[in-house]
Amino acid sequence: MPKLKDDTPHYWAIIDALPFAVLLKDTAKPHIFANKQALHLLSLTTDSFVLSLHDIRHIRLADPISKTQLSLAQNPLLMALSGSSVNQSVLFEYSGTTVQLYATTVQLSFTLSNSVLIVLTPESTASKFDIAQTERVDDTSELEEALAFDKLMSLISTELINVRPDKLDIHIEDALTALGEFCHADRSYVFLFDKQMKHMSNTHEWVRTGIKAHKENLQNVPHQALPYFWHVIQTELIFAISDVEQLTEAAQAEKNEFNAENIQSVLCTAMSSEGQLLGFVGCDMVARKRNWTASDIRRLKLVGNMIANTIQNVNYRLSLQKMQNKLVKANQELKVLAARDGLTGIANRRQFDEVILQELHRCTRAQAPLCLMLIDIDHFKDFNDNYGHLAGDDALKRVAIALQQQLKRQGELIARYGGEEFAVILPQCDSAEAPLIAKRLHAAIFKLAIEHTFSPWQLLTISIGYCQLTPDKKTSINTLIEKADTALYQAKAAGRNQVKGISL
Repeated sequence: MPKLKDDTPHYWAIIDALPFAVLLKDTAKPHIFANKQALHLLSLTTDSFVLSLHDIRHIRLADPISKTQLSLAQNPLLMALSGSSVNQSVLFEYSGTTVQLYATTVQLSFTLSNSVLIVLTPESTASKFDIAQTERVDDTSELEEALAFDKLMSLISTELINVRPDKLDIHIEDALTALGEFCHADRSYVFLFDKQMKHMSNTHEWVRTGIKAHKENLQNVPHQALPYFWHVIQTELIFAISDVEQLTEAAQAEKNEFNAENIQSVLCTAMSSEGQLLGFVGCDMVARKRNWTASDIRRLKLVGNMIANTIQNVNYRLSLQKMQNKLVKANQELKVLAARDGLTGIANRRQFDEVILQELHRCTRAQAPLCLMLIDIDHFKDFNDNYGHLAGDDALKRVAIALQQQLKRQGELIARYGGEEFAVILPQCDSAEAPLIAKRLHAAIFKLAIEHTFSPWQLLTISIGYCQLTPDKKTSINTLIEKADTALYQAKAAGRNQVKGISL
């Protein structure tokens, strides 16, 4: 038994099953495919369906009238395979049998070049020599139709593979158009079921010119409206009616609906993916009745499976994208939370460390001024000891909010630096602006008028120390922090509730 090679076309099973001898060759490739009938007719013994021109050259053919051997230049098989003798009927004799050769060219979906299709038919008597070419064409009609449908499926699959979600509807409608035209139907369509399998909706529809569309009227159709159809499509996965008038009494609701839509014949096949029933794809005949064939059902199933897999893949991609978006959002929220102080809601020490490094490098490159302020709440231990930690936490929140409200420019940041300490980063802040901003921050806390009877001023106050400079490559973060801390120490040493600064 000959074997298939890896490069044998996937439709070869169709060709090999034909009851007549067939040879097929891509004009741009050396391989020749021969089915079992052709191998038997030409007395070829091989372990493969794939032949070469060398194999054909060794076949001795004769003229059917003179019985003289034909030269290689006269060999009709070689001439047809070269593409120089097509769309005509030729006779030759082989091993005492007269054989009629009919050659034509076909365009396959996955090649850029044509393929030569050769059909060989042995003739038993001379009276058959005059068989018309049209009869030879009829012999190959089934094969050519199979090849045409293979091309159609390849084009549809090319459009549907990895289709963008926003283009899904367009490509499904293109597929229905191609299916309807190829199958000579009057209407082709897709219905999808809802998740509870209680309603169906006509989501996509193609109709031939002059045929009425019904898509808009077939939305959210309940299963109770067409109970016979729902039972058949879910249990048998095929609903094939060649004559609507022959429907049984159990399908009276379906018959009424089909008559309302002027449908004479209807064919539907279920669409499923991974065991889940998604809906169905169907074709209607309006202008005439039609006896649906096994080929019609098989082709509709293939298109339905392709559409179902595409819909499922798009749904998977959308779900994955939705999940990814949620993960991105969750990561962003986690990043924000990781950068925020849990009590006051402002930046924490971790974010302060990142931002001060970024601003130092940026201001160094731009030769721009930078200011760092360190703020300490005066006598805060006494506040906690006497008013309690809940009151202390509330005071920290109010101070943080008041300080943050004073920052107006992009890039300015306030962070909780320690227990009752805050840090303020002020890019583009020169030596003239620094003391003004510090005084504004100091005044904002005084205006809060938070009672603190254990402070010399009877109110909650702050001390501020700042360092203002224009950094260069030698400037380090430690230097900036140490200078600001020194200024804060000076403010405390001078009696607190005041501002001290260092400009370099």
